[in-house]
Amino acid sequence: MNNSILTNSMRGNVCRAVLTCILLAMSAGAFADDLSFLLNSVWSKLSSEDIGLAESAALGLLKDGKLGQSRDWANPNSTAKGTLKVVRVFRSQEGFSCKTLRAENSAGGLHGGAAYPVCEVKPGDWKIYSGATPASR
Repeated sequence: MNNSILTNSMRGNVCRAVLTCILLAMSAGAFADDLSFLLNSVWSKLSSEDIGLAESAALGLLKDGKLGQSRDWANPNSTAKGTLKVVRVFRSQEGFSCKTLRAENSAGGLHGGAAYPVCEVKPGDWKIYSGATPASR
C-alpha cells in the first residue's frame, strides 16, 4: 500500500487503533490498576518500526480487506512479526462501516493476540469501537 496517499490524521487514527489492539491483546488477565504486566509483554518488545509495519498491514485491511483476508507483517531488523485478519465485516447500528480485526503478534519470544471491532466513523477515520453492534437487517 502506498502510504504517501494517507493523511497524517488517517495514519494517526489507525496507529492509535493498532496500538490499542496490541496493548489490549496483551492485557488479558491483568488487573486494570497494575500495569507491570507490560514489562513482560509483546508490547514491551515492539519498536516504533515494528508498530509502523503493523500499522501498514492494518491500513490495507481496513481499506480493502475482505472477510477472511489476512496480512502478515515482519520486521527483518528484529524478531517482531504478526498477522492481522478480517474476521467480521458489518455495518453498525449508527451506519458505520466496521471490520473486526484479529491481531496475533510476537516479538522477543513473546506472543499475544486479540480481536477488536474497528469502524470508519468518518471517511478515512478508523477507530476501535468496542460498542459496535451490527445493524438489524
